[in-house]
Amino acid sequence: MEYIVNQQNIQKYAERLTTDLCRQFFVNKAFISGPEILSFNPEHQINLLVIKNIYLNWQKETLRLKSIYFDYEDEEVKLALTNFMNILSNHIKVYRSDFEVLLKKSIAEFILLSAAPQEFYVKECEVLAGPKISLNLLKEFSKYIRVNSFVLEQVIREIEALGYAETFGGETVRFVMKALSENPGKHENPEESLKKMFDQLPARVVEFVSIPKPPVTRPSFLDSPREESIPSEPVQFVKPIPEPIKEEVKVQESESQSVGLELEGETESDSEEFISESIMEDEVAIEEYSTPNAEFEEEEREEEEVAIFQKQEPEAKPEIPKIVDEEGDSDVFEPISQSGEQVGILPAATYSVPFKTLVPMHYRFAFINSLFGGNNQVWAEAVDLIDAAQSSEEAIGLLKSNYSERFNWSSDEDNVVILFNYVDRRF
Repeated sequence: MEYIVNQQNIQKYAERLTTDLCRQFFVNKAFISGPEILSFNPEHQINLLVIKNIYLNWQKETLRLKSIYFDYEDEEVKLALTNFMNILSNHIKVYRSDFEVLLKKSIAEFILLSAAPQEFYVKECEVLAGPKISLNLLKEFSKYIRVNSFVLEQVIREIEALGYAETFGGETVRFVMKALSENPGKHENPEESLKKMFDQLPARVVEFVSIPKPPVTRPSFLDSPREESIPSEPVQFVKPIPEPIKEEVKVQESESQSVGLELEGETESDSEEFISESIMEDEVAIEEYSTPNAEFEEEEREEEEVAIFQKQEPEAKPEIPKIVDEEGDSDVFEPISQSGEQVGILPAATYSVPFKTLVPMHYRFAFINSLFGGNNQVWAEAVDLIDAAQSSEEAIGLLKSNYSERFNWSSDEDNVVILFNYVDRRF
């Protein structure tokens, strides 16, 4: 299941709750002990995650103790080291400043574990892998998980069934995805899991994690074939002939009649001829006046529009603000709307998406382990080369020339093909 995680809201909430809890606990204390951590918060999962983070940091520090000059695989050395670590585990002592960092991280992890378990387990696999994850480390890790613990339980069972003592991080992530997809009914309700914590600092799950709504599908009846209609005969439009203005004719007739009445000395036939001639002349004049020359008017209108267009001056284009960084490089920025869409016309390069955001987290992890020797720095350099390239051909050529021989890439290798496909999508 895909999630939309608001990391900013999660970090703000974790910081506020950490400040409130530490202010209450460290009133007269400078540090906190192991037993006090286990009873620090009424939500026991938060306490366990704090211990988990201490344990993982401890594992990293233990690796630093190892030296190439000593045999750490000797049974006597292993026993002595185990006894030493057991003694240390009973003498935990964390000062407030260090504990606040651990607590803030644990609260954020608790929100993901409850509301977005996929995000939580993928991140933890990245932390545990080096580049492989031992089965014993997974079993130790599972001791600190109470919410949605079915995921780790199934992952451990499947690794044991295959007879592996350790697995690559990317392979472990695939086991995690399988456990989540096969057990949708085992997902715990995040509202119930986070209730005790929300009682301490009110919030809602939707403020941190949301599930995108499924796309609206097109109704099937809209795609059904339409019945062929019989083409009808084309309708002939006849331009109407303007009728003469009757009112004006009547006025002219009345005027003509009045003139006829005034001619008393003329005969009746002469007056009728005079009146009819007057009416005909008036009708011709009215018709000429009501139907002016259309071509003359059209030419005159076009001349006026050309004159107006020539008089208009081009509007000055607003200058795009530039922001200059400390090194003197300037970048052009366009305004961005509240919905996140850019407004205006940008250069072509600004529409491209950074390569790192195109690659899903599990593929990114697989590329680092199988193609870049497990070195995150080398992967970051490769991402910069891809983003700096002008085309997919140039980017793939840079990758081949810089890393193919260095890490023994094979053109038929699955991860190489997948990587180059994502490079194509970048452009």
